[in-house]
Amino acid sequence: MKTRFERRSLPWFFVIFLVLVISVIAEHAAAEAHTSAAAVVDGDTLEVNDKTVRLYGIDAPELGQFCFNGAKRYRCGYEAALALTKLVGSGPVDCQPTPVDPKDDGQICSVGLVDLAEAMLRRGYAVAQPSALAIYRRAESDSKQSRLGIWRGDFVLPWEWKAGHRLKTQNDEPSQACDIKGIVSNKGERVYLVRSDPEHADIEVDQARGERLFCSDDEAELAGWRRWPKSAIQQRMP
Repeated sequence: MKTRFERRSLPWFFVIFLVLVISVIAEHAAAEAHTSAAAVVDGDTLEVNDKTVRLYGIDAPELGQFCFNGAKRYRCGYEAALALTKLVGSGPVDCQPTPVDPKDDGQICSVGLVDLAEAMLRRGYAVAQPSALAIYRRAESDSKQSRLGIWRGDFVLPWEWKAGHRLKTQNDEPSQACDIKGIVSNKGERVYLVRSDPEHADIEVDQARGERLFCSDDEAELAGWRRWPKSAIQQRMP
């Protein structure tokens, strides 16, 4: 027969058990909040939980960028995007704000134990930013010495390419206007407009909304923009 003390103390064991269970569930939920499926936008950008996430510490060629492997001109921007797509695979992606520089909006993203930014650098599909971690700069140095990816030929640094710089051989070719407007509706729908669209001249691209310019329809499609629905364009009209 149980004593009065044993009968009274029994509920406390249930309380302790419930606290432990709740703690484990909360930790699991916190981990799930940072782990999710991801879509590749370009060689250094992901879309995670409907939010655009830039990989910290690297810059990959833009989707419309070309590089040279000897005399061969190839689309290094698409190549970088495809490389990141393979790295992401179907596995959940974990993205965390960088503890190095709180002002940097880039995040350190990984699939399992693979740091996506470092993996892109080691394969030669991106360059390290000047302020990147030392491990990233070493990864870039290794791929450069092995002449992997973009290091197997000539290219313009991505941030210089975005500023309008081109290789001398490219300057002799007809320039491609990057005037396709990728807009975001009030409902979050991503639609792109070409110059033949009557609304094209009236809508200004707003980078704060996540909008951007593209150099081709293929580039816009690969980045996740579509030609329809038309209603999205009307919502975005000034």
